Amino acid sequence: MESVAIDCRWLQEIGVRPPHVSIIRVDGESMTPTLNHGDEIMVDHSDNMSRLRDGIYVLRLDDVLLVKRIAMGPRRDEFSIVSDNILYPSWSNVDPALVAIIGRVVWAGRIFR
Repeated sequence: MESVAIDCRWLQEIGVRPPHVSIIRVDGESMTPTLNHGDEIMVDHSDNMSRLRDGIYVLRLDDVLLVKRIAMGPRRDEFSIVSDNILYPSWSNVDPALVAIIGRVVWAGRIFR
């Protein structure tokens, strides 16, 4: 496992606390153009199901980790899981009991080549 030094003051400015964040690499194209394969994302693990709102999240569905957009519906007991790339599926009216929310994406970065 690699370590990355990040200024704690910057984390506070973006509203996250150091023990609750990790950086992971996006694998796949389902969130293109918002996130591309290989992008690095910072995930706030304290922002989970209890604080669920519209946004981009890392979630576990059927033992697979996914980076997807969550869109809340009018009822609190269901939401949509959205792929930003129209070539990939999205799911409506998802039962929250079927999904484990790992955390909310709070920052993204990419290398330009």
